[in-house]
Amino acid sequence: MPWTSRDREIVDTLAAKVRVLSLAQVARGWWEPSQRREEHARTRLRLLGRAGLLDAYRVNVHPPLELRGPVIRWKPGEPDPDAEAAATQLRARWTEAARPTSVYTASPLAANLFGCSGGELPELTHRDHDLLLGEVFVAYLRSEPDAARRRWVGEAARPKAGYRVKDPDAFLVDDAGNTLRVIESGGKYDAGRVAEFHEHCAEHGLPYELW
Repeated sequence: MPWTSRDREIVDTLAAKVRVLSLAQVARGWWEPSQRREEHARTRLRLLGRAGLLDAYRVNVHPPLELRGPVIRWKPGEPDPDAEAAATQLRARWTEAARPTSVYTASPLAANLFGCSGGELPELTHRDHDLLLGEVFVAYLRSEPDAARRRWVGEAARPKAGYRVKDPDAFLVDDAGNTLRVIESGGKYDAGRVAEFHEHCAEHGLPYELW
């Protein structure tokens, strides 16, 4: 099928930037507000699925969180954040029950076309985490489209950091590939995970946002 620049951007996003997006996230990210934008998005995503570029699933996940900004925004030279306070905020926000939700991933074919390691549905315990990252990406797409389109590099598009090393979820990079900022979905991190993530970024001199 002939595909549009929007089609390519959606597939590229799922192959190289985030692992999974819900129907609602795709509609908010790439269609202008209207009563039928989810219907229009679903129709186009179905065509991309028939072309072998996307896989569709129906899964139980928590509703999207209302994001007003990162829980922690840090850069080298600033005091260490309060991991306990951040973890309390991260874990207290999941107040609604999981519900059936339409989600999409890049297909293995699309991952290969874009030279990435993605192309599969995240494990059950990672789905809320990864959909939250998708929500952050959509927020960037609406507020900082250049950063989302040109500078956001997802975990699947980078070499693995090493054995038993947790790769950050995404990086914003400059034109030379240097890291401007790390983007991390905080999911339901406890204080230990928050502290571990901060220590990794501090050790490597990486500014970050933890959402």
